[in-house]
Amino acid sequence: MTFCQGLQAEMIVLRLIYALLCLIIGSLLAMTAPGAIFLLGWLMTLMRKRAISATGGQPGIWDQPRWWFGPAGKTAIRRAFGGIAQNLRQGVFATASLAVATFPFAVFWLVAWWAGWENSFNKGYEQAFVGPSVGLAGVAVFAVIMIYLPMALVHQAVEDRAWSLFELRRVRAITAATGWGYVIWALANLVFSLPILAGRGLPVFGEQIAPGLADMTPTQIADLKTAIQLGTAVYIFVSLTILKRWSARIYAHAVARASQSRHADILEGIALAPTRRDRKLKSKWRIARTLRFVALFVIWSAFAFVIFVGQFLNHDWLVWLSHPYVFLPWTR
Repeated sequence: MTFCQGLQAEMIVLRLIYALLCLIIGSLLAMTAPGAIFLLGWLMTLMRKRAISATGGQPGIWDQPRWWFGPAGKTAIRRAFGGIAQNLRQGVFATASLAVATFPFAVFWLVAWWAGWENSFNKGYEQAFVGPSVGLAGVAVFAVIMIYLPMALVHQAVEDRAWSLFELRRVRAITAATGWGYVIWALANLVFSLPILAGRGLPVFGEQIAPGLADMTPTQIADLKTAIQLGTAVYIFVSLTILKRWSARIYAHAVARASQSRHADILEGIALAPTRRDRKLKSKWRIARTLRFVALFVIWSAFAFVIFVGQFLNHDWLVWLSHPYVFLPWTR
């Protein structure tokens, strides 16, 4: 074996070790709400790195996703705790932005939860129409917001500025330039969410799946619950890593297209905007863009249905607010 081959084999082993380490840390963080905030910050940095790389740029030393340490060449404190500080800062800012962005449909769904499930449990059948009506209105609001929210989150990650998620004109211009790849990505979110739905339904159908479940001791049931939560956390971390990297790539290419369109002036000054514009491309047919938005609306409405079914199987109001693909990467 030559020296170069040995070095290449060593690099492969180191990458596998790092990937395993990321899997362990990310999965454990996804099991608690504070850990999920920290994990969200790591995912934000991952999206920034991927978006910069997708444009042919070279990510900076602070664009690398780190769990603990900061980059070399800094002060001792920043070297020792720079990664933690970066993840916390990014995670808190992203959580705050997502909380505000998801508030409109979260309110609808919480009212639907109270007026539907809770009202029925308390025999308030005279107002039975309130829950479904408000819930469906919330689904429509959810679908509209989710057309833009994923690109807005990548935008905040790339810009690395608090509340840049709400630069609505820029996000709207970028989303309009995403193309059909964004529709495929949204569909992938729907498909990837099905195992999470299955995990939330396991307690309901547990005895049908494992007939001896009723005979287990409380300790055995607690161990089984922990195993299910850990398996869910692993799946959430792996699937979100794939989806976030993918969305960052879509964002980068959309910015490049939008910067050559009539929206160029709106995108002036953002991190990935090209420094030189050769020409302005003509806008695509409006009918194609409308069809894409209709497809996105249908997909995200179906995603909302998955959340509804999960809430029906797991009667916990936090399920409305904590789906890992929408808000925090949390196993709740």
